[in-house]
Amino acid sequence: MAPTIEQVMVAIESRLATITGLRTTEYTPDQINPPHAIVGVPAIPEYRTTFGRGVFTLEPTITVLVSAVLDKRGQLKLASYANVTGASSIPAAIEADRTLGGVVDECWVLSFRPLGLEEVGQIGYYGGVFDLRTVAKGV
Repeated sequence: MAPTIEQVMVAIESRLATITGLRTTEYTPDQINPPHAIVGVPAIPEYRTTFGRGVFTLEPTITVLVSAVLDKRGQLKLASYANVTGASSIPAAIEADRTLGGVVDECWVLSFRPLGLEEVGQIGYYGGVFDLRTVAKGV
């Protein structure tokens, strides 16, 4: 049976929680306390290909926001999350358990794009978005 979207989001958040010092949620909170990683609800461009033919594919995102109080420090912190390896690496944390605790058959990080300076609740943050792909047995 295919996992639910919520199960996939919670499983991704659980992998992110392995990064020391990174606050994580599987939803967009009312208040951000950086550094903060938010698992976004994935778009479903077409239900027949997403949930059909025995394969369940989702492409969720992770948005990371870091402090913009000190330009250099915030941007370097964002870069540490984008690194392929290291204690702060989001790709390494996700791909350390590509089944997300058995919720999916495979999950991997496709890409990262920096957002620059973002504003949430009139407070500035440096941000970036990771695109993921998850594959599981469908319905």
